[in-house]
Amino acid sequence: MRQRAPEAGAARWQPLLPESARAEALDGVDHIVAAIEPLLPGERDASLAGGQAGAAVLFAWHWLAQQRPAARELASTCLDRAVEIVASEPLRPSLFEGWAGVAWAAELVDDRLDPGGEDRNEALDEAVAAVLARQGAFLTPHDLVRGVTGLGVYALERLPRPAAAAALRDALARLEESARRDDRGAYWWTPPVALAPDVSRQYPSGWADLGVAHGLGGAIGFLARMHAAGIERERVRRLLDEAVGWLLSQTVEVSGGRTMPNCVIPDEPLRPCRLAWCYGDPGLAAVLLLAGRLVGEDAWAQEAVNIAVASTRRLPAHTGVVEASICHGTASLGHVYNRLYQATGQAVLAEAARSWFDRTLAFVAQTRSAGGDWVKGTANVNAPPWTGIGLLEGAAGIALALLAAATPVEPSWDRMLLVSAAEA
Repeated sequence: MRQRAPEAGAARWQPLLPESARAEALDGVDHIVAAIEPLLPGERDASLAGGQAGAAVLFAWHWLAQQRPAARELASTCLDRAVEIVASEPLRPSLFEGWAGVAWAAELVDDRLDPGGEDRNEALDEAVAAVLARQGAFLTPHDLVRGVTGLGVYALERLPRPAAAAALRDALARLEESARRDDRGAYWWTPPVALAPDVSRQYPSGWADLGVAHGLGGAIGFLARMHAAGIERERVRRLLDEAVGWLLSQTVEVSGGRTMPNCVIPDEPLRPCRLAWCYGDPGLAAVLLLAGRLVGEDAWAQEAVNIAVASTRRLPAHTGVVEASICHGTASLGHVYNRLYQATGQAVLAEAARSWFDRTLAFVAQTRSAGGDWVKGTANVNAPPWTGIGLLEGAAGIALALLAAATPVEPSWDRMLLVSAAEA
């Protein structure tokens, strides 16, 4: 039988959008769900980021928010398909792209569809623990999407099981042994072989990635949640202090305040970054706020609020946002600012979230008007509004963010983004 942890803030979550925009958002969600459904039976991508597992999360939350039996059935069907694909095809052990993400989705969705039902993840707990026990198994252990940090997010969801606690201790060991240090603290290095070929040619030494998706930000969010869970607190806190110290030493002064770069490159000046969850101020602010709250460091939490508020002053044309996904688009900013607002009550963050959701709804309306397979985001090949039907970069994630903005249902699915946590 599964053991479900209580969820932080579930009773406090409130719809962000005003009533008229709420109706538009829910209408957009219904259209996205209806358009995705007929595309899924032949989909052989099992992943959380782009396939059946991510669709299962969307349908589960659509059911929780709207109480539509068809959505509940679809969530279960997509999850079963994802599990079947994992059993029949080789996949990497990663959170967003591999079998660990399917298992994470199964834990989350099964708990909501059938609390107290059969636990289908016991064997996978041992598989995750075995991967994390191997030194050198990952080029970038700090990577949330593909690395140790992502597997740790799965293990956090499986606490208090002994196998999950063992996996978390090994995840910590992998981060400790791969950390680099200087007089400002601890960080992790992304070697050139782990970068895109064109990027590695330009930066043959690699770089220190600061983002949440692939870098230091994700490691900080994971360590903070591990500390809150009571696993190896002294070791975790020591590494967390070093990592936060190094992150905050890398800020760039710009008009309106300080901002964070996306990476630190040898012999290159620090440069301001676009705004998003995956990279940039909003995602890092959300992770830093979570860390400060979970470990009781008010200074971190206040710095997070300062960074988030300053980021709202950037004009939309200077944010680098050109599409709608929850990874790096308008829905990303809408949801992260919403998360920050719900945690702090800062009105400026609510205003920013609503503004970015207005842009998200405009993307959805314009894309729907193109007809055809609009939900795939291919209506305008010159400037696609999103990529495919998946959760991280596609239509499913946009629908999830809109549901969170329009309903009182806690979006605990965003624990995979490390912007929320279960209570310790």
